[in-house]
Amino acid sequence: MPLVMLGGVLSAHAGSIVQKPLDEYVIYDIPVAEKSGTTTIMFPSEISGLYAKSVSTQEQENAGFLITFTPGNFYFTIRALKKDAEDHLTVIFNRKAYVLHLTSSGKPFYNVTFYQDDRQGKDGIRPAIVPERLLSLMDKAKAYPLFTKNHPDALAGVLHAAPSIANYYDGFTARICEVWRFEQDDTLIFRLELENATDRAIYYKPQDLAVRLDERIYTQSLADASGVMPPKSITPAFFAITGNGQGGRNNLAPENKWNVLVVRAESQFPTQPLTGDFK
Repeated sequence: MPLVMLGGVLSAHAGSIVQKPLDEYVIYDIPVAEKSGTTTIMFPSEISGLYAKSVSTQEQENAGFLITFTPGNFYFTIRALKKDAEDHLTVIFNRKAYVLHLTSSGKPFYNVTFYQDDRQGKDGIRPAIVPERLLSLMDKAKAYPLFTKNHPDALAGVLHAAPSIANYYDGFTARICEVWRFEQDDTLIFRLELENATDRAIYYKPQDLAVRLDERIYTQSLADASGVMPPKSITPAFFAITGNGQGGRNNLAPENKWNVLVVRAESQFPTQPLTGDFK
C-alpha cells in the first residue's frame, strides 16, 4: 500500500491533498490538474499578489494555466490548459515572496495548504507535545461535528477523513471510522469501532494500539479505550499517533490505507500483535 505523506517528505506516491510549511527559500513543486478538476492552493490569510508569465485569468493562446483569484482572498484555483504547461508563479504573502513551480500533471495535487510552522524546532526536530495538549486534540476530534457546525474557524489546520477500513481478526473486527490530522502538532487521531462477534469478552491492550503503513509501525502517543470488548458488542476506541517515533515529524495524511494493530491482553490470550487484512 503506498504511503501518503505531506510537506515534501519522501513518499512512495505523492498524495492529492497536501500541506506544506511556508519557507521563502524553497521553490515548491506543484503538479497542477489538467484532465479533470482543479488545483486549489490556500495560504494562512490574505494573498497580496500573484505574478507569472503564462498564467492567465482567461483562456488564450499563450496561456499555460487558467487561474481564478479574487483580490483579498486567501486561496486561488488553477488548472493547466496544455499537457506540457510549466511556469513559476510568485505569491506575495505577508510581505514575502513564495515561488511555486507549476507543471501540468495527470496526477495532480488537488488541494495544497500552506501553513506557518511556528512550532518547528531546529534541524527538523519536532518539539515535545505534552499529554494535556494531546488530550485537547482528542477532545476536539470527538467534538468535530459540533466544531464544524458552530465553530469552523477552530478547525484551521485540521484535516479529516472517513476511510471506513475494516481490519479482521480472530473473533472481532477493528474498523477505522474516522481519522483527523492536526498539522501544527503533527498528530493524527483515530476513531475505531471494535466489533466482538463472539459470546465471550475479548480483552486487549489500549497502550499497544498502533497503525501500520507498508512495513512501518506507528505506536500510539495517547489512547482512550476501555481494553475490553463485551460479548456481541461494538465498542469505541480513540488513539493518537504523534511524530515518527524518532523525534521528527511524520507528515502523514489521514487518507492513508491504514492497518490498525491490536494486541490481546495477556490475562485472556497469549500476547501477540494481530495484523488484520484491510478492505
